Amino acid sequence: MIRRLFERLIFGFYVLALLATFAGVGAYFVLSRDLPQLPDDLEKINLSLPTEIYSADGERIKVLGQRYPVSLDDISPNFIKAIVAAEDAGFYKHKGLDHLSLMRALYMNVRERKILQGGSTITQQLSKNLFFSFKRNWIRKIKELLVSLQLEVTFSKDQILEAYCNQIYFGSGAYGVEEAAQVYFRKRARELTVLQGALLAGLPNSPNNANPFTDYPRSMRRTEYILTRMVKENLISPDEKNKALASPLELTRPREDNNPNRYFVNYVIEKLERDYGKEFVHFGGLKVFTTLDARLQGFAQKSAVSHLEALESEMKELDTKNPLQVGMVSIENQSGAVRAMLGGRNYSHSQFNRAVSNNRLPGSSFKPFVYLTAMEQHGYNPASIIKDEPITIDIPGTDLWEPKNFKDEHVGDVILKKAMMQSLNVVSVKLIQEVTPEKVIETAKQFGITSPLGNNLSLALGTSGVSSLEMASAYSMIANLGVYNGPYFIQRIEDFRGNTLYENFYHGIQRYAPKSIYPLLNMMQGVVDGGTGRVVRRMGFKHPAAGKTGTTNSSKDAWFNGFTKDFSTSVWVGFDNNDPMVHRSGRGLTGGGAAAPIWVFYMQQALQGKNPIKFPIPEGIKFEKVDVQSGTLVDDQSAESMNVALKEETIIPPRAIEPADTLMDQVPAEDSTTSELNNVPNP
Repeated sequence: MIRRLFERLIFGFYVLALLATFAGVGAYFVLSRDLPQLPDDLEKINLSLPTEIYSADGERIKVLGQRYPVSLDDISPNFIKAIVAAEDAGFYKHKGLDHLSLMRALYMNVRERKILQGGSTITQQLSKNLFFSFKRNWIRKIKELLVSLQLEVTFSKDQILEAYCNQIYFGSGAYGVEEAAQVYFRKRARELTVLQGALLAGLPNSPNNANPFTDYPRSMRRTEYILTRMVKENLISPDEKNKALASPLELTRPREDNNPNRYFVNYVIEKLERDYGKEFVHFGGLKVFTTLDARLQGFAQKSAVSHLEALESEMKELDTKNPLQVGMVSIENQSGAVRAMLGGRNYSHSQFNRAVSNNRLPGSSFKPFVYLTAMEQHGYNPASIIKDEPITIDIPGTDLWEPKNFKDEHVGDVILKKAMMQSLNVVSVKLIQEVTPEKVIETAKQFGITSPLGNNLSLALGTSGVSSLEMASAYSMIANLGVYNGPYFIQRIEDFRGNTLYENFYHGIQRYAPKSIYPLLNMMQGVVDGGTGRVVRRMGFKHPAAGKTGTTNSSKDAWFNGFTKDFSTSVWVGFDNNDPMVHRSGRGLTGGGAAAPIWVFYMQQALQGKNPIKFPIPEGIKFEKVDVQSGTLVDDQSAESMNVALKEETIIPPRAIEPADTLMDQVPAEDSTTSELNNVPNP
């Protein structure tokens, strides 16, 4: 009985094995039809197909994957031993596949139900570059294995290793070991020491995180690990490892790179790598046509650097190791194309992109979303009266909150437009109390704000972090009278044959009626013409414009977000460590003094030679002249009046009572601690 059962099991095993063999052979013939043709020389694997990135005005602004191949004889044995130990210790023993690593990777991928690990040998990594689609899927992985087997049969181990050493990426723009040796040590690949070879061999696995230019301690820990691997694989002795660690590294200084395009270009590369995979982007021979206007990008950097230098010359106790920084984005309103992006004042000193980071608070530049919510949800309009007065708010679980205006001064009854022009904090807090923070968050999301926003009343004063990219895009929607064009960076991508892989076709979404947005736009014009942003006019900017200043407590963040008919531009200024920005006179710097001048310098050059274009007035809008204290139609008794844009159905009553005390001629103020009328340094 047992023998019969055993014979059946053996028979079943052979049947399954036979079926698996037939299935494998069948799969091979099916998949092999799509396998790429192996070149007769491995140097031809993508070595002549660099990816090129272009600006919107046709300038080639970056080349990826451009290599300078050398023969294996021209590569130091110190590096060859190190890269084998780091990437594929069994390289000279296997036939293209490392079965143990492959089984380990297969287990992990099946467990997670997606491709997480590849168990890749050097041969498999090289085979990736024969494909022009690098999506992580099982079919591609199987094809990669088949090509690896073909490579092993067709070429020698030394030929495979030579091709691999010439095509891998080492960070800092270096492709191939020859260029890496030049970038990091200013020497030829054949001259690398044991320590230098180990350092370079540790980079392909993590070229950014283990880069000695940006994280030297981590890079050296990785280097020591590679040396330990070399000892374990009997490629060097323990004594050689110790001598290597005691030897000088002779790391060179990184090349100065203050190209203003780099923040934009790196952001695009990161986006491409997320969407298409790193190998495809770096080795696919693509042509990427971006939205960057190199001319405007140059204007952005010159405007920012000149004004920041002027500010620093008048600041109190400046730490030279912690310079003022800038985040800046300029968007073409009609399309949503990002035409300029400045992530800092000097790329060679800091690669952190402040233009897309959402760790800075917008202050009062967030208030337009509060005002619009009140107008849409509760029937407010620019002539609505709200009382600016001291208030105390009882928030359960915390101390009483008393939001403050500038110098703790209050104006009493005031129309909404005037309140925005003066950036009265109490008014904004009263509005968010009435409409709720949840509704304001919904509004902000409609404007493209994707950063997490705090569900609390202080949101009215801009206490949740956002990015310059988000603010420029959101304000662009106001300039477009409610049409949202998502910001984009890439216009078109072509493969190495010239076929279009991707093309952006922008189409705006009308999220608010034009007549709902125009009153807000008109209020923001008031900010520029006579409010906290009137420095824009004092500096001679003539084009019709609107915007909003923003300054956070203790002057840690200064913003100016503004737009014309053509462009919406967001400017943030501050210290990376959140130090206050203080003038030597003792007063804090503000959005009007620190950020708005950069906006003006840039926009003046961006619009040079263009005729001023007024914002179109949509149907259903009327203008009335009202008293700023009563919100009624102006009459002989009005102490101060103002033109407001209203929906046609809005009814403004005539004055029915005696006028209140004359409204004080308030100095435009910003936030809770600072004035927007600081003296602006002349750069």
